[in-house]
Amino acid sequence: MTTPFFTDLQTRARGFLSGIAQEDSLISGAVLVSASYDEAAFSDALFAQLDIPQPSTLSRAVPRRKAEFLAGRAMTQAAMAGLGLPPRPVDTTPSRAPLWPEGLSGSISHARGRCACLLSQDTGRSFGIDTEAIAEGRSLDAILSQTLSPDERALLTQGPHPTNTNATLAFSAKEALFKALYPQVGHHFGFDAAELTDPPGDTSLALSLTTSLTETLPKGRRFDIHLRCTSTHILTWLAVPTP
Repeated sequence: MTTPFFTDLQTRARGFLSGIAQEDSLISGAVLVSASYDEAAFSDALFAQLDIPQPSTLSRAVPRRKAEFLAGRAMTQAAMAGLGLPPRPVDTTPSRAPLWPEGLSGSISHARGRCACLLSQDTGRSFGIDTEAIAEGRSLDAILSQTLSPDERALLTQGPHPTNTNATLAFSAKEALFKALYPQVGHHFGFDAAELTDPPGDTSLALSLTTSLTETLPKGRRFDIHLRCTSTHILTWLAVPTP
């Protein structure tokens, strides 16, 4: 679904953003917006053109990092519009996580030309979203060797997806889960804190905690994570009630 705001945002982006659309989040009260972005079309002038403040921490960043940040913040504007709200700036915490305006909770992701935002006015839940280009070559080797256990790797040849798609989905789901749980846990935790329990399905996969992170996040707790695949990218997302 597109809206007049999406069309206007895309026009003002001057070729940097394309295909802005609101998808079915499958989560009550949450809006999911995604788009493509073209790093080659990025310029610093787009921050003003899209009415998105450029943080001082990006002043010396390479163009790729600036483009990623701008694409992600543009998706927050689109998601707010999807909720029927006017656009508001989204600051950044010292840990580089989004600092959502009062009354909003969400998550942002960007990867190799794709960006997305999951946003809700339900602050009783935390959200996680992640998009990834389907891994090949060295990227795939790194996922297999650094983020998945032998038991998880054994599941990758099963299910409806190719092995490299399954590996990317497992990696992405762990990233989305980290984003959703970090506000509750309050510190970083490794990829080995959650494991794939079954091969990814057509529309979802499950991760279970391998260790207790907090009293309300005990070892063995299971999380069902939504997923979507295209020929080049995957998307994973979830919502977690806050205690």
